[in-house]
Amino acid sequence: MNTELSTPGPSATAVEKGFCPVYRAIGVLQEKWVLHIVRALLDGEKGFNELARAVGGCNSATLTQRLEHLETLKIIGKRTEDTHGKLARSVYTLTPVGRELQSVIDAIDTWGRAHLQEGPPSVAGC
Repeated sequence: MNTELSTPGPSATAVEKGFCPVYRAIGVLQEKWVLHIVRALLDGEKGFNELARAVGGCNSATLTQRLEHLETLKIIGKRTEDTHGKLARSVYTLTPVGRELQSVIDAIDTWGRAHLQEGPPSVAGC
């Protein structure tokens, strides 16, 4: 397991070495589309095109890059399904590490409902 993502708070040793888990986590999660991807996958596994529709507005190259990065961090998993002669289908799902971000999404939802005014619609399913 990647301890950088699973450590609940900074240890004395980590802080002494200049590692701040909050700073690192924000660095991962602030990348454009990352939280949208995680939020979409909280509803269950999705193929690439289904995920692209759920995220909305993210071009294919950027989505591919973000998915590869999240897979490297073990936040999401990817499997390839055989489609019997057609192009293989990639299916993405959250790992247990990724599922731990549910509370982050919930906190953002709670804060947004409490402090932000309604505006133009953004993403369906909110």
